[in-house]
Amino acid sequence: MLSPRDCRWCLSLLIASTLAASFPGVAHAASPYDSILERVLKLLPERPLAVAVIDPNETQPDVRRTLLTLDAFITKGGRVVYLTSHSEVLQGALKGSQLCDYILATIVWHEMAHIDGADEAEAQRREEQLWTAFLMEERVDRIQGQRYLRALKSRRGDPGQRRALRVEVIRKLKSAGLSR
Repeated sequence: MLSPRDCRWCLSLLIASTLAASFPGVAHAASPYDSILERVLKLLPERPLAVAVIDPNETQPDVRRTLLTLDAFITKGGRVVYLTSHSEVLQGALKGSQLCDYILATIVWHEMAHIDGADEAEAQRREEQLWTAFLMEERVDRIQGQRYLRALKSRRGDPGQRRALRVEVIRKLKSAGLSR
């Protein structure tokens, strides 16, 4: 007999499968993102139930417009963290940038906070806490890490500014030759 926790897990898996079927661009088994997701999820204090990668170019135009403004999202009541394949952070991780792996981990952590019921301010706080832990444990370069932490703190209260700041920080780090 399944425990209530197992039932929730099975229900979440069913919902994730249904959602994945409704997004033709969801990355499936043997995806180029599999190894990235495995690397990134190992960086988290706790793993999400599921992570899926969505290709905005394979969605309806109205959905595409929204997805192109996001690095990640969750659905209301859902337990799956969705990453968008066009995200500069995800693309950087795909190219082997360790910095992008850590940034992507904080993005997933932010969305997990929303899954747990956190509002935007609390999700940003949790994201900043994880990044600060990466800095304190010297997992990321101190200079890069402090720049990114400043960018995270500067976007407080403005969820739309989060992606733009990430893109800007990553571009600046790349131009300075610091993106690895």
